[in-house]
Amino acid sequence: MINRITPFFGSLVLTLLLYSCNTNSWDIDIDNIVTDQEFKRFDKTLFELDVDSIWDKVPELEIEYQNFFEVYNSHVIQIGGTNQLDYDSKLAYFLTDPDIYGSYLDAQKKINIDGIFNEISDAFKRYKYYYPNKIIPNIYTHISGFNQSIIIDSNYLSIALDKYLGTKSKYYKLLRTPKYIRANMHAAKIPSDVIYSWVETEFTFNNESENLANKMIYYGKLQLFLDAMLPQNPDTLKWGFSEQQLKWCNKNEAQMWLYLVENKLLFSSAFKDINKYINDGPFTSTFSQKSPARTGRWMGYQIVKAYLKENPEVSLQNLMDNNNYQQILSQSKYKP
Repeated sequence: MINRITPFFGSLVLTLLLYSCNTNSWDIDIDNIVTDQEFKRFDKTLFELDVDSIWDKVPELEIEYQNFFEVYNSHVIQIGGTNQLDYDSKLAYFLTDPDIYGSYLDAQKKINIDGIFNEISDAFKRYKYYYPNKIIPNIYTHISGFNQSIIIDSNYLSIALDKYLGTKSKYYKLLRTPKYIRANMHAAKIPSDVIYSWVETEFTFNNESENLANKMIYYGKLQLFLDAMLPQNPDTLKWGFSEQQLKWCNKNEAQMWLYLVENKLLFSSAFKDINKYINDGPFTSTFSQKSPARTGRWMGYQIVKAYLKENPEVSLQNLMDNNNYQQILSQSKYKP
């Protein structure tokens, strides 16, 4: 699960872009784009501290990481602020806990941090291409004690490496993490999780009517934006679906849509209906157990793609700025 601390909202800049169904059409030239984005290994800095000299390093950490260091202490590992007399002993206890320290060591072995940073850097260069005036966040890594996966503030984003140790990690089994969640707790999922969580804070749901159709199209827009930022990522990573689940969706698209229409679910505002088709789970309960969860988002994505195909003059920025989800639905002429 992705958790956000403080959303940040920026202004939109319009740049025309023609869209085709081929994902590679998003693969723009980013060789000359510079973001000045910083990447910092906070996890390594913290776990290499001499636990007997924590107070000596606290001022340096407060200066270098500022708000993030406060958020990390108070909200992520929940030991309170550095103004406490026993702060050093609490942090030392966290850093030397066998499972916490073990998860840090596993992250060093299993995650190619440099490769992940390069992929994220390229994605934010594409982001700057489309939105040159928006803030580009600095990227940190941390160990969360199996807490938040992604932390976001206005000018930074931090990744909890202990949430990406691999589907067979002994820690997730000990924590009894459900299998469908563990399926996406691996390093290759980090770039798409990072970009999706950032985009979700930049483009929030903005419509008075919180019904299923509007939610479907909103999340479909976010997913299409992910295509533009990570054009080389396979759909399995961007969706967090298996190949079999994606095949199931493609094969049963028309039947899923017909079910929603015939049962008058598209304009339902009931939480149970929205939750069933939008939020995560082992599968979509009204469909087959072979289906993935979040099938509503997948259908919303098909609607958004149909809308862009019918309206090729609409740019990526135009799309993201359009919160009239019913207009998008109507003008998509969606007929699976």
